[in-house]
Amino acid sequence: MTDTSAATETITVALNKLDRDPLNVRKTYTKEGIQEMAATIRADGYRILQNLIVRKGDKRGRFYVIAGGRRLAALDLLADLGEIAKDFAVECKERSAEDATEISLIENTQREAMHPVDEYEAYRVLAEAGKSVEDIAARFGTTETMVRKRMALGRVSPILLDLHRQEEISFQQLSAFTVSDDHERQVEVWNSLPSWNCDHRAIRAALQGEAVKATDKRMKLIGGLDAYEAAGGAVKRDLFDEQNGGYALDVALVEKLVADRLEAEADALRAEGWKWVEVVPVVPNEAHYMHRVYPSDIPLTDEEQAEEERLEAEHDDLVGFCQVV
Repeated sequence: MTDTSAATETITVALNKLDRDPLNVRKTYTKEGIQEMAATIRADGYRILQNLIVRKGDKRGRFYVIAGGRRLAALDLLADLGEIAKDFAVECKERSAEDATEISLIENTQREAMHPVDEYEAYRVLAEAGKSVEDIAARFGTTETMVRKRMALGRVSPILLDLHRQEEISFQQLSAFTVSDDHERQVEVWNSLPSWNCDHRAIRAALQGEAVKATDKRMKLIGGLDAYEAAGGAVKRDLFDEQNGGYALDVALVEKLVADRLEAEADALRAEGWKWVEVVPVVPNEAHYMHRVYPSDIPLTDEEQAEEERLEAEHDDLVGFCQVV
């Protein structure tokens, strides 16, 4: 099929008739890049949005790919996987050999990458249109975690996104705002922090408020976020802070679980025979002036010794009776 009305002819060439052009200035493609491109082509019904640019090859019926080497490698991968035929029809634009190096150089150097904020907002729009995280990840050949991060960034206040466009807010600062979905609060925090203390840690701390970090000693005491969630507590995950893992939003529930755990420990100590066991949220100052007391064995009285011997004899009789029966 040939479109002779265009200055550059559009032709259809079988995949197994296409070869990498030795005049193509890009010689190296990463395995991950090819796999990502293959995933994108697969998700779009095995269609290519941008035609390959080719020139006639040295052998009759064959063509060199001047521009689109990564797309060609991705199609070859899909053919090797059996997802498309070896002679899969590929739409190409034919140019002359004289233009090959110049076209290849333009193709690989004159592209401007999409601004990150535009990318974040595009992911958010896809999600709002009903696309699942899994579908978006498959469509663009990336991970679900990466999609969630891009979507979270896209949900940050438009005011702050514009500041990031103007390079007045760094990526680390912008990512810190994802711990809250309240745009008004986000902007309020940004405007309230002094210039000397507005890094991502300060932003996170200000937005976190009273929420309890997963690394907080109280969370460790009750068994972590899993135990807290099992008790019905709400959690806010921070996709950009893998060390903390998230925040417990219900502080009252955290304190109740802590109190329950401490009471359980107190009951265990009372069962050991301690007469005074008190649970307090923090160690009182008076405690620092008290002497530490360690448990010690107390000799039995004659009556207690006699009772112990009687119980042991009764136990032995019961054990012997059970063995006979």
